[in-house]
Amino acid sequence: MKTPQLVLATCVGLLLSPLAQGGSLHAFIWNSSTGMQDLGTLGGNTSYAIGINDNGEVVGYSYLADNVTTHAFTWTAAGGMVDLGSLPGGTSTQGSCINNAGNVGGNGIDANGRQVPFFWSATGGFQTLPENTGDSRNYSFGINDRDELTGQQYGSGNSGEIVHAFFWAPIDGIKQNLPPLTGGLHTVGNSINNKEQITGTASVPNNGSIFHAFVWSQSGGTRDIGGVAGQTYTAGVSINGKSEVVGFGGSGAVGFYWSRATRMVLLQTLGGLQSAAFSINNTGAIAGYSTNSGGAIHAVLWPDKSSAPQDLGTLPGGTNSYGRFINSVGQVAGYADVP
Repeated sequence: MKTPQLVLATCVGLLLSPLAQGGSLHAFIWNSSTGMQDLGTLGGNTSYAIGINDNGEVVGYSYLADNVTTHAFTWTAAGGMVDLGSLPGGTSTQGSCINNAGNVGGNGIDANGRQVPFFWSATGGFQTLPENTGDSRNYSFGINDRDELTGQQYGSGNSGEIVHAFFWAPIDGIKQNLPPLTGGLHTVGNSINNKEQITGTASVPNNGSIFHAFVWSQSGGTRDIGGVAGQTYTAGVSINGKSEVVGFGGSGAVGFYWSRATRMVLLQTLGGLQSAAFSINNTGAIAGYSTNSGGAIHAVLWPDKSSAPQDLGTLPGGTNSYGRFINSVGQVAGYADVP
């Protein structure tokens, strides 16, 4: 089936492809007083900052000197970039989320060459979900302060390979697949808050090529929160402690905010046609990117759902940048191209 490929390729392609065409990329941290700071790499040309916790600790991944192998990293102002290494007997790892205890979620290639979701802590090292027999594109995308994660795993069913969003509590040994929308097949979990609510994207009933954003909870199940009008693919990418969701619709990128009270609200841009929201903190500030009137992609911060975006700029000599995560004090982590 080709539908599972659409789930992953659309989301990851939106995150990476516009910048990957321009050469080198570097992870950054931004704050309102010092602006955008280049975090460097682990020896290769490219690094990505994907998450940041309330202590200012950044997580992501970087290419090593061979520009083939990637390793997950954490970064702090005091210690710089720290290589988390690889799974036992494996090769590449990629960090995608970090909680306030400094514990990390991501994915890595194991000793058998399969990609598996992982949970990492300084005391316990790597824990992984078991391999499955389906597609190897399996990821942890979100983590909360209870050390619970969500992401995606492939599995098999009567309709072929199916993408399953999961709820995973590695310390408690709990893992469950989220139910699809009634009549649907595929789900991807992108973010989990401290209330154990998950947001992501799911195929709608009777149409495997249309995806809507959803919110899941243990008590409420998987609930469709809608799609951006005119787009076949809509993803909830981040959910905060107030159950507010942000994300994007379509390969053309239309950023949105959602709550029970407002439903879906489209976000303003820097004057261009595209935007995407990747993170919302508990004050309602949103990080992501927007195109400007000249077509350049810049990291942005929306102070709230109704505000015009603040342009966070680029790294020196660069053209494009992405905001990927915002913490409770307004620091933003992301990545930008460099000369």
